[in-house]
Amino acid sequence: MPRLFSLLFFMLALFVCKSFGQRKLIKFESPVYAIDSALRLGDKNALFKIAPYFDSDKKLTEFLGYHILSPKESQVAKRIVRENCIFDTNQIIISEKTTGKDFLSFLDKYSNKITFSELAGAFLITPLSERYTEVKFRKLSADDLRSLQNTYADISNKGWVTENKIDSLLKSKDPKALLVTVSAFFRKRYRFNTYNYDQAEYIGLIQLFTGLELGVLDERNEISWHPEKSFYPDVALNLLAYFSQNYSKFRWNSSDSTFKNSDIEIIPATQEDTLFSKLKSEDDTIALNAFIQLTTASIPKVTALANEFEKSDIDANNIIPIFPYRFLRQIVLLTQYDKENNIDFQGSPSLRSAIESLKQDISFQERRRIEDSLISTLSLEQIDALEYWALVNESSYGITYSAGRILDKLYSRPWNELVSNSKYLRLYLKKSYLFQSLGIIGSCNNYLKKFIGKDTSVFNKLNLLNPSDSDMIHQAGIAKLYSSRVVKKQKDDKKFNDGNGDFEISNLADKINKLKKNWKPHSDEKKFALQHILAEISYNQIDTALAAIEDMSFGEHSWEKYSFMERDWGFFLAEHFDSAFVRNDFLKLYHSLSEYELYAYFLDKAGIDYKDKNGSLDYDKIFEILKYNVVTAFVGGGGGKQDNEVYAVIKLLELTSKTTLGYPKKLCNSRGIYGCSSDRRAAEWMQFFIDHKYLKMEHKAPVSFQYE
Repeated sequence: MPRLFSLLFFMLALFVCKSFGQRKLIKFESPVYAIDSALRLGDKNALFKIAPYFDSDKKLTEFLGYHILSPKESQVAKRIVRENCIFDTNQIIISEKTTGKDFLSFLDKYSNKITFSELAGAFLITPLSERYTEVKFRKLSADDLRSLQNTYADISNKGWVTENKIDSLLKSKDPKALLVTVSAFFRKRYRFNTYNYDQAEYIGLIQLFTGLELGVLDERNEISWHPEKSFYPDVALNLLAYFSQNYSKFRWNSSDSTFKNSDIEIIPATQEDTLFSKLKSEDDTIALNAFIQLTTASIPKVTALANEFEKSDIDANNIIPIFPYRFLRQIVLLTQYDKENNIDFQGSPSLRSAIESLKQDISFQERRRIEDSLISTLSLEQIDALEYWALVNESSYGITYSAGRILDKLYSRPWNELVSNSKYLRLYLKKSYLFQSLGIIGSCNNYLKKFIGKDTSVFNKLNLLNPSDSDMIHQAGIAKLYSSRVVKKQKDDKKFNDGNGDFEISNLADKINKLKKNWKPHSDEKKFALQHILAEISYNQIDTALAAIEDMSFGEHSWEKYSFMERDWGFFLAEHFDSAFVRNDFLKLYHSLSEYELYAYFLDKAGIDYKDKNGSLDYDKIFEILKYNVVTAFVGGGGGKQDNEVYAVIKLLELTSKTTLGYPKKLCNSRGIYGCSSDRRAAEWMQFFIDHKYLKMEHKAPVSFQYE
């Protein structure tokens, strides 16, 4: 018997797992599911049959995708009624407290008025023809119309189109095609564990048939201009009610092959409407140019459309910022402020050319040359243009990380000039507010940190500013609080963690060779096992590790195999380790130079200025490197930090000072999953310089955006 029980259990488990894989709905049988089927067919008696189950506490088992649910039978029964009925809220509200007796009383009261609507595929009391509804119409943009025309051939052959004879109605120029299309849209509404992924096709046909966008009341009683994006059925029901009452008023217009209704008021498409429709263009140039034009368009129109598109979660081309509608709301306010105050946010041709170069895949040396040139030459009048174009190009990791470093240093260099000039100070406060409102990670949120540790004169300047702008008033208050804070000594109490520690790997080659026996390039488990080993090697084992993994393929992601070289060891300049040439060149240096000399070689090759005239470490130069060169993106950037040369400089400090300040011997034990930042080490070394009086110069510039 035990063996038989085990076999039965195994078969049941196999059945459940198979069903999970097919994502099918599985139910432990209950009569309510048969009643559901009857309701969908319009059996009015089924409403009376389901009422007793409103009081059932019996537990059922249902599968929603991969989730196992255990609802009460009463909950399922009420859900089925809500899915199959569209009674008005003043007639009945099916809630958790509704009993079977309540529902039967309701049925008895309205029995003669309850009918099944074939158009809605639901029971109702108030006919569709008598339901209040509100629909607005807006001229469809030429781009959207062309897009719909290009997809019509595919949509017109879909099963739901031919089954409902919509194609035939259209050929005969019968406006009933509008009603039947919306009917099909509503009948395909969301039900438990089923979802209509083709909603855009239904609305697309209506738009194509009329040449109009439709704004319909949604579940919040607000106009939704994107019915295809609505999860709840209210929009589709209101649309169905409208066309059931008005479809016959539409007449075929042969001049543009659409149905026209002379009774409706059509809102003309504005320039902003047209530009918003271009944001989703598959052509990068069209989408980006539309975004740029919108940044200087009408604030009310851009704000309203941004809210509309964001609310409906309308996709946009990836070339524009990841949160395009949030960005537009803030940038359009910034450009308006700039225009009112005669501030150039477009920038000179040379600046725009430099920004364009930073977007490209260029060498570290070239990137650093451009960054340093902008840091040394841009004035306070020109910073706005850099920020503007960095916002527009948020999707470019190159520009957003470069902008993060440039702006951090750029605002520190002329800080006294900034706080002494009311025009610049007001602008800085305004931008700090707008950038925080972008709702994205990045140093854009840290502008007010520059006030930390400043003397009372800055506090007084903020008091004298007396702005009338509410955004500035808010930020000035926070800036005053920051100005009273003392720059604290940096101390990291968690120097060893899961991402970094000191380990010992013995028999390294043997352990890697053992993995090779059953190596599978596309096995995440195998990759992780290898990366776990590589994460714990010492400096002296780098060459052994590189040799052992040489013939282990990572498939199309070969760079993953060598990610530990930068993440764990900070070899920032020797990029593309998946190139045999790069690896061989590195190993020649590794074998011929000491650890100090190797890191120094890459720093020198990168053009990092960290030494004095005699070739010794210049602690004042290094202090500035530690302070500003662990870089966070200006906006976005994925949330990571770029260590650049900082860890290499720290290695030189550790090797010459014979101390790691209590940190592990290397930057990270990343295991291919995450990288570790040098920011904490950098802060402690800066404090070490101060405590041991290594510095010859005063370093009074504001703290970095990275200060914590």
